[in-house]
Amino acid sequence: MRDKDKISKQVVEVVEVRQGVAESEMEGGLEQEKFRLIVELAPNAILMVNQKGEIVLVNSQTEKLFGYNREELIGRTVEILVPQRFQTKHSEYRKSFFVNPQARLIGTGRDLFAMRKDGGEFPVEIGLNPVKTEGGVLVLATIVDITERKRAEQLLRESEERLQAIMDNTTDAIMVYDEDGMVIAINREAERLFCSNNKTGLKNIWDVIPLENRADFSNILKSVKEGSRLLDYEIEKIIDNGERIPVSIGLVYMTDGSGMFIETIRDIRERIKLRNKIVELEKAQVIGKLAEGIAHHMGTPLASMLLRVQMLKEDIDEIPESKKFMERLDSIEKQIFYAQRVMQRLLKFASKPENVKRPENVSYLIEEAVDIIKPLLRKEGVELELFLDEDVKVWADSNLLLLVFSDIMMNAVDAMHSGGRLSITISNVNPDGQIQIKMSDTGVGISRSVLPLIFDPFFTTKPAGKGTGLGLSVAKRIIQDHNGEISIESTEGEGTSVLIRLPIYSEERTVA
Repeated sequence: MRDKDKISKQVVEVVEVRQGVAESEMEGGLEQEKFRLIVELAPNAILMVNQKGEIVLVNSQTEKLFGYNREELIGRTVEILVPQRFQTKHSEYRKSFFVNPQARLIGTGRDLFAMRKDGGEFPVEIGLNPVKTEGGVLVLATIVDITERKRAEQLLRESEERLQAIMDNTTDAIMVYDEDGMVIAINREAERLFCSNNKTGLKNIWDVIPLENRADFSNILKSVKEGSRLLDYEIEKIIDNGERIPVSIGLVYMTDGSGMFIETIRDIRERIKLRNKIVELEKAQVIGKLAEGIAHHMGTPLASMLLRVQMLKEDIDEIPESKKFMERLDSIEKQIFYAQRVMQRLLKFASKPENVKRPENVSYLIEEAVDIIKPLLRKEGVELELFLDEDVKVWADSNLLLLVFSDIMMNAVDAMHSGGRLSITISNVNPDGQIQIKMSDTGVGISRSVLPLIFDPFFTTKPAGKGTGLGLSVAKRIIQDHNGEISIESTEGEGTSVLIRLPIYSEERTVA
């Protein structure tokens, strides 16, 4: 039972007896003795004060607590037990109490001190109850020394402060919340992540869980509550500015009956960046090895084909109507040269050499790429629309951009199995000096589930044997190497658009 509850109970018991005695006008020594016996046996200090503030009754616990004999207290004003600095105000409080005497507990919520005979002070809580007698109203006071409670509260407060200091000096965010998700405590790092612009602070853990992840997180809480451990689990959280970031969390459930979860949260954005760089490096190594293999196995056949085409061109004059055949041989020769150039550039790109960049007219590069795939366009019945800007130049490696443009065009043609339309448009997109090349087809499109994977190496939507899955991966690296951006918009069954943005070249500003 708490001290203040003990005080109230003791006051009630004593008052009930005392009031019973008063009602019977304290007839007989037996009633008086009964009252004194109850007061004397009470475990806390009890004293009685008249309207003048004089002490008229004390018990043995009062003597022990204050160090006085009862003869030293009887007849003295109660202020003898109050520290000197509080005596004047205490006298005023005492007088106001008798104006409107009501049972009350004082000392709760504020520091109240008493003084022993030797001058030592100690914190107390006091229960007051008015008692009506023939001689007027008396006040029965029960006094509890709360020194140990205060000491325990101080130790608890210091412990909590040390714990908070430890939490605030960790680099991880820490949250403590109940089973309903109501946040009980957070540390400084959690405030920085989730509350820096929020005046009301973080009230509920569910406020930082993305909607689509809430069912999974609810299952995690249930599993941890049942005894599972959760360490370094990667998930997304919504931080103060509304951004969703990847985090690693650890979660434990307190088994002390409090029903609390303690969650540690680590911002792993840098970890993800590093991981992606490592993955990209590993992919580049695979691409390099694949490129070496392609060059080794395809170099000789291509050289042989080129030699035979050139020999045919030398002998073609002997054939009537040779002009038409010469055009076709020129086209084959051009395609072989292009294939050799692709292999050479792929090998160099895989090893990340310095690219040879100069001002290049984008429209000319697109027209050259179109010229390469024209036979394919005619064969597949694909209509071509060009909306070009003859004056736009970019700082680029022409061979690499030609590789990107031609690969994207061939992908578009492959997606239009029964003919269609390929539209290529160049336009200025912003005042910062960027152009956008948009290549749109009316093909089969790409499903939403596949679209996020489209730039991954070796990922392809083409049937086995029809594609390596390297075209768009290489294209992305080339465009990024030119300080540009590449993205894809697609609707399944309607078509696909590839958008490439590149910085416009000017003599005042060149892109490294």
